[in-house]
Amino acid sequence: MNDRPQNSPLPVALKHGDKLGAYRIERAIGSGGMADVFYAVHEALRRPAAIKVLRASLATDEVHLQRFMQEARAAASLIHPNIVQVYDVGQEGEHRYIAQEYIPGTNLRQYLTDNGQMSIKEALSVLLQVLAALTKSAAVGIVHRDIKPENIMLTKDGDVKVADYGLARVLLSDDPQLTRAGTTLGTPMYMSPEQIQEGKVDIRSDLYSLGVTLFHMLAGRPPFTGETPLALAMQHVQAEPPPISELRIDLPPSLVELVSKLLVKDPEHRFANPSEVLDALRSARSADLEEYWPDQTVPLPGAMNSTIVGPSAATMMLQSKLHHQRMAIRKRIRYLIATPVAGLATFYLGSFLGGLGDTDLLASRELAFQGVEKFEKVKEQYAEALLSSDNSRGRWEAVIEFHPPSESSTNRLYAGKAWLQLAAVFLQKRDFSSARNTIESILRDDQMPALLTALAAFQLAEIEDAANNPRGKEAAIERAQKLFVTAELSEQDRDLIRQWADSRTRPTWMRDLIDSI
Repeated sequence: MNDRPQNSPLPVALKHGDKLGAYRIERAIGSGGMADVFYAVHEALRRPAAIKVLRASLATDEVHLQRFMQEARAAASLIHPNIVQVYDVGQEGEHRYIAQEYIPGTNLRQYLTDNGQMSIKEALSVLLQVLAALTKSAAVGIVHRDIKPENIMLTKDGDVKVADYGLARVLLSDDPQLTRAGTTLGTPMYMSPEQIQEGKVDIRSDLYSLGVTLFHMLAGRPPFTGETPLALAMQHVQAEPPPISELRIDLPPSLVELVSKLLVKDPEHRFANPSEVLDALRSARSADLEEYWPDQTVPLPGAMNSTIVGPSAATMMLQSKLHHQRMAIRKRIRYLIATPVAGLATFYLGSFLGGLGDTDLLASRELAFQGVEKFEKVKEQYAEALLSSDNSRGRWEAVIEFHPPSESSTNRLYAGKAWLQLAAVFLQKRDFSSARNTIESILRDDQMPALLTALAAFQLAEIEDAANNPRGKEAAIERAQKLFVTAELSEQDRDLIRQWADSRTRPTWMRDLIDSI
């Protein structure tokens, strides 16, 4: 496996016949961000095992050692047929290791790569077993934090086991310094929005990751893709997933609805726990899921070769990028404590507006505007505002201040996006005058892209509605309808506006209005 990031720890140097405690190493079978995994045999019991060995260069780092031991304690406390069992934890010379159950099969990632999308019955069989595992871990206060196809092990008989609780945070007995040291944990392709933004992470984050995994199982591809880990993470923060019913037209409505609810950006609107997901599935069992319901595990003949891995290179790279960016911001905040700066309201608006393509956050340059650091490119400045855990007014204003829209069409595009986000901040604070003025900044610019102008008109109608100004709302709606019909909007632009209206942050009348045009 050749996915180790540059300057990452060297692989563990173990070969056939080497001993770790009671185990004899047979061969290497996988590699992750912190450890390498070997197939071994317990010599006295003749029992096969997968041995996860912490890299030597990390074994001297106290934080990594604590996380490694936390993994062992968390995983060893979970005894369940759908969870990979931990047998032992120990040290042999310089090697720290965990011995765990060896699964004679493959992981879900490899299975999907080899076989493509699963049948509905196969997907339900896997889903029900993963939910059983998550129900057990949630009951003892453990969040996995890295649910993904690589960590879902399959056997040819259809048995499913969830592996690698190494990123788990033990909610009832956690060391805050320990979880901070690793910053964002998880895998970008399956990571929840709150996990990316370092918000509160609980079992609902695992359910979001399970929703992404279920989407992958049913559609044959994840809902989001990106050329860099950061670009991919940004999609989870702000983009709406494509309707799975359009990618897989044979899906029963109840399953489509289940996927949609698992992938809601706001955890408050997701399922509260795995039991709720199971209840929803059982309710549909006698309805549109009846013909697909697996009364027993569904065999998966394609599951043959075992691979157990931990965090991927993409995970480690994303952790590093976000960590360095946030550390720079925190340094500036410490400086600001001694400086008279007005408090800024916080706001988060998840939408599709910030698609960045292939962008990497650069190291911060300078302190220049209301405590916000300046980035070299406007895309990076917008990304900083969007990924920031406070997402404050000053960060959106900095996009326009540092990168004036008059200087380039790219600056104008991102200024328009920032103005829309800023208007939402004012609207949340019920500062209707400032919200109107911000929207007018877009509407007055005759060089602004048509999509943003149309969105601004619709958002102005929302502002007037919240301000209880019927005449203003009516005028804004008329203006928005005219732009929607006559402006140079592509069909893709119109679809994006409809997706924007379908957001849970939009009022119902707005959705109905756009649907009627």
